[in-house]
Amino acid sequence: MRRYLKIAKWRANKQFQQQQRSWQPHKTRLVERLQAIWFNLSTAQKLYLLALSSLIVVPSGWLSATITIIALVIEFWPKFNQLWHSLAGKALILIFYASIANFVLAGASGIVNDVTHVSANHFNYTHNFATLLYLPPWALGITLGTLLLFQLFLPFYIFVLLLIKPFGSERVKFISQSYSPLLTAIVRFILATVVFINLISFLDDKPPEEVLDNMVSTFIDSKVIAKESGEEQQKAVEELGERLEQQLPGNEESFAPSQDVNIEGDSETAENLRQFLDTKGYFERSKRLIAMFAYSFEADSYSRCLKAENSKAVELNDYEIVQLTPDHNAEYGYRFEVIACDSPGVTPVAK
Repeated sequence: MRRYLKIAKWRANKQFQQQQRSWQPHKTRLVERLQAIWFNLSTAQKLYLLALSSLIVVPSGWLSATITIIALVIEFWPKFNQLWHSLAGKALILIFYASIANFVLAGASGIVNDVTHVSANHFNYTHNFATLLYLPPWALGITLGTLLLFQLFLPFYIFVLLLIKPFGSERVKFISQSYSPLLTAIVRFILATVVFINLISFLDDKPPEEVLDNMVSTFIDSKVIAKESGEEQQKAVEELGERLEQQLPGNEESFAPSQDVNIEGDSETAENLRQFLDTKGYFERSKRLIAMFAYSFEADSYSRCLKAENSKAVELNDYEIVQLTPDHNAEYGYRFEVIACDSPGVTPVAK
């Protein structure tokens, strides 16, 4: 019995060694093929591959998003420079970012009005400060969104180029001639989507999974609404609007102080910092900064009009002022009130 076992073991080892010798050329060719592909890849493509690998290995998407942004800059910055050195390219880039700046100015005006409850024309420096706060996320978000749309249509464009290639069409110069441009465009689109989701997650202070679920549910709801009748569509839109209002970070929970915080004995600066950290989302925190800037820098400590002792004032006209008072129970840490100007030269009308 032992003899038969030894013979069977010897035969198995011999067959295994034969299989290893037969697979050795295939393994060598596979390694050589992978090395050839790796050395044919550009720097941006290698970073895309690294970002895709990190997305699979590391649960957090921030590492993959950071690597993807670096790869996008390396790949598209030369094309951006090439576009900038042409007259039409300069006009296109200037119009694009001038449009973004116009939207940011209009949005900042609405934000200042939401914080101060008066027109932004009376808070010029605060309006400029709000513009500086909102310009980077708007510019980055719209640029990434445009790049994402470009990646969405680029595979179809390359597919059209492949279809018309047998008819003798010449290659288009601004399409990258790197290894496998169609597969690179698909991977780039996936990674750009990851960057976009992580950017929204950072701005709204939400997990990327929740942001993705909200985007998917909104897309599904829009498809369902499109198939319904007029009255059902109106009802569904109202329900969707109520649901979105509940998800906005402007609710009471977003600016309410933590229950376990001991406010007694804390200084004004410490309490403002604590409430600022308790606020969720970049835009809601920006509103707190805007209110703090309006009180600290825009408003006047002394005014010809009578005001509270611990407040500041901004004059609207000869008869009205905005009184700014620190109030931790207010929405953004400061209370903005429009009151009549009570001065030696002007007496408010008694109600």
